[in-house]
Amino acid sequence: MTGVIAAGALSAAPAAALQSTTFADETEEAKPVVSVRVDDSDPDDGVCTGTAIDPHWVITARHCVDAAAKPGGSVRIGQGDQQRVYKVDRHETAPRGDIALLHTEQEMELEKFAEVADEVPTGDVNIYGWSSDGSGGSTKLPSAQAEIRGESPLALYEAPTALEVALKDGARIQPGDSGGAIFADGKVAAIMSAGLFEEPDNPTEEKMTSNAAVAVAPVADQVNWIRGIIGANDAMETGEASEPGGAAAEAPSEGSEGIWGTVGIGAGFAALGAAGVWLLLRRRAA
Repeated sequence: MTGVIAAGALSAAPAAALQSTTFADETEEAKPVVSVRVDDSDPDDGVCTGTAIDPHWVITARHCVDAAAKPGGSVRIGQGDQQRVYKVDRHETAPRGDIALLHTEQEMELEKFAEVADEVPTGDVNIYGWSSDGSGGSTKLPSAQAEIRGESPLALYEAPTALEVALKDGARIQPGDSGGAIFADGKVAAIMSAGLFEEPDNPTEEKMTSNAAVAVAPVADQVNWIRGIIGANDAMETGEASEPGGAAAEAPSEGSEGIWGTVGIGAGFAALGAAGVWLLLRRRAA
């Protein structure tokens, strides 16, 4: 496996579906992993990945939501011939970081919903990602083991930090994995944000549609916001809240910009440019 790219010269593409020789089967971690359509015009096989963390809520990447024309789309749960689709009626974006929540009209019928982690992960983690481009197509969920190699400068949407994760055993990410969860100790610890090129000085690599490393957004920084959004919605449905969102639903900080604007990465690091954005939008046009 190619080594992790060196800090100081970095290029990126939106995190993309796994090419892996291993599959999730029906493991406890895999059960809540879903395929995501964020817009009603998206292809049936989905454009991103997400994880169900509540009967009505899926966590995914904010840049997936920003690409939607309006709130909508759907999530697909399960594998093989046991898949079901649930319509999405609402998007919520975190105050900072590449994290978003999708709300389903109906409760998702799952045996297990994932927990979100309170701590930033370290060491070995597990990754799952959906895409018809992946080795499992749209019926079999690929999985991969990976290792957190430290902080990444690619902290989008004014996030305080991002992590660099290297996949093991030759696994690679492709378009469609954006928003997929990094599981640590069985919990959703981070969200896949942007694929990292292994040879940033090699112009031919910009034409590649897979990566062996990925920048991820830790959920610990936004765990109170996540729980606040879910709790406020539950209270509204039971008539116990008067205002949507509750006190925990903070507004994005003034001056924050979406990924389709200029995303500042820091001195010496490239912003997500047209080539990187194209990798995400390519599946929308397919």
